[in-house]
Amino acid sequence: MEKLIENQLKQKTVLKQKNDGVEDEVLKHVGEPEAAKKIGVLENKRNIDYSIYSDVLSMQKPKYKTNYKNPCWELTVDNATRVRCLPYFHLVGVDKCGTTDLWKRMVQHPQILPNAGNVGKSTMWWSWRRFGFDVWSKGRTPWTFEKYMNQFDAAARKIESFAVKTRNNEDDFHPLITGDGSPTVFWDFTGWNLMPQNKDKTADNALLTPHALHHLLPKSYFLLIFRNPTERSYSDYLYWDRNADKKSAEIFHHGVIRSIKLFEDCKKINTLKSCLYDKELHMSMPVRILVGMYVVYLKEWFKVFEKDRFLIIKNEEYSKDIKTHVQRIFQYLGLDTLSDEGMEKIAKQSRKNDQSMKKKAIGPMWQETRQILDDLYGSYNEELAEFLADNKYLWKDDP
Repeated sequence: MEKLIENQLKQKTVLKQKNDGVEDEVLKHVGEPEAAKKIGVLENKRNIDYSIYSDVLSMQKPKYKTNYKNPCWELTVDNATRVRCLPYFHLVGVDKCGTTDLWKRMVQHPQILPNAGNVGKSTMWWSWRRFGFDVWSKGRTPWTFEKYMNQFDAAARKIESFAVKTRNNEDDFHPLITGDGSPTVFWDFTGWNLMPQNKDKTADNALLTPHALHHLLPKSYFLLIFRNPTERSYSDYLYWDRNADKKSAEIFHHGVIRSIKLFEDCKKINTLKSCLYDKELHMSMPVRILVGMYVVYLKEWFKVFEKDRFLIIKNEEYSKDIKTHVQRIFQYLGLDTLSDEGMEKIAKQSRKNDQSMKKKAIGPMWQETRQILDDLYGSYNEELAEFLADNKYLWKDDP
């Protein structure tokens, strides 16, 4: 891989002489690369004010009401009592793998309620908002846990108000649920060093989002969609408007080369996880190639949660048979079965966040770029296929 990148960089020098504008567009928003730095415990010795971040692992788990399907509890403040709720399920990723399309179909089930996040789906709290992060920035005011809970208050009121009678005169049962569809939660662990429990740890032994989520919601259900990471990277590039008016397959190609070079330089002096979980490295890359190392992140989740807490879907299969996959999800979440007519209506709706028009306007990914990305992700895909005991995650037979 390193030799390939060296050759590409040499070619890029020639291309730069021919077309300085293309190179300028790659550099415009990321600047010149900093020298690779040693990441880990030394960085974590910096003076961090942990008090500005929500210390989830020190919170007391709420006493959830047993007659609610969704994790809800009663909270009394100033003699006023109300029901608060957290998500029953999490659609944790991955970005540009079809999460928004799936979410829009899921919330049409009468027992699933949206939240107050972006498009009724994404709060981005566990991965970004609680640390004051955004996609290419940090240092914003962190969201408190209270603000996160507020995203589910409207759903909580509906969950509380709708109940069904049970046998033997027991408490009425509340069957409605809500969820969090933040696709960065699965892979973005870059706020690990802002958790006080990691003060003397490195990225390789740190407590991460799965630990924090398990502390409060040990019975959570997780939905996860994987897409060929090479295709995912190009779709991701087309979606984000970092420089929307100046996108091309050529700029993407140079951005991939530059991003891989930054990644390889980091790995020369740091561990793999130290690089993958480094916010500065993520922000410096013109193409978000690190998202596609699925197996590294999945293993972190499976260290904390049982495998049966995850329903994993392959995007390419979902696209071919939406109805069956959505039915499977409803069943997995223990929801009422919808009529065949209702399922057909959900399945036949137009796709959400479809990038095909942008791709048509800009053109397909260069074959040379595709080969570079396939080589980058090859070993990770092989490890994923072995970990899940399913060769479909090699993405060898997809068109």
